[in-house]
Amino acid sequence: MKKIHEIEKGGARKVGRSRRDEQKEQLRDFILQKASEQFLEWGYNDFSMRKLAERIGYSPATLYLYFRDKDDLLFTVVDEAFARFQCQLSEAADSTADPWERLGRLGDTYIRFGLNNPVHYQLMFMWRSDYLTKSRHGEETPRFAAFQVLSDAVRYAMDQGAMKPGETEVYSDILWAMMHGVVALAIQMPMFDEDRTAKLAKHSRDMIYMALNR
Repeated sequence: MKKIHEIEKGGARKVGRSRRDEQKEQLRDFILQKASEQFLEWGYNDFSMRKLAERIGYSPATLYLYFRDKDDLLFTVVDEAFARFQCQLSEAADSTADPWERLGRLGDTYIRFGLNNPVHYQLMFMWRSDYLTKSRHGEETPRFAAFQVLSDAVRYAMDQGAMKPGETEVYSDILWAMMHGVVALAIQMPMFDEDRTAKLAKHSRDMIYMALNR
């Protein structure tokens, strides 16, 4: 009986730890989401860990359990958003072997990410674009891996003879400019409702296809 009781106690401790870990992860995610919104509202210079703590109803000490300072917090917000962004782009690219269908799915995925995550998108591409090229000490930036997915798809289309020969970087920049333009207009311009945005995306893809299709 004693052994059974000890096993039960051990199991209860594991459940307790698991629940605490889950609660910690939920709190971390909550802090990141609110920090994203407040960085955008207050700007970098006016943002502070103290102000964020007051806004979300926790002590500053709680925030410092998860993040060293506001730079660490901003890097984490941006890097985790880019990680999700890259994952979605990679899944889109891997979903078909047809070169133009692959590029089309990448475009749809890019635009959908921006429209579904407007706060994160603005932090990633429109608010502090200098963070695209910065890295924390001793760490590599995960951000350019997302753009490599697009470059690889462009190179693949040329290798397959589906796209006119040209510079991969230039073609990738053209596609990026198109997708970013659609998202930026949809986020910032009230007249770009869902229908107008969808038409803009479709006709932009058609124009690029006519220009670059071999």
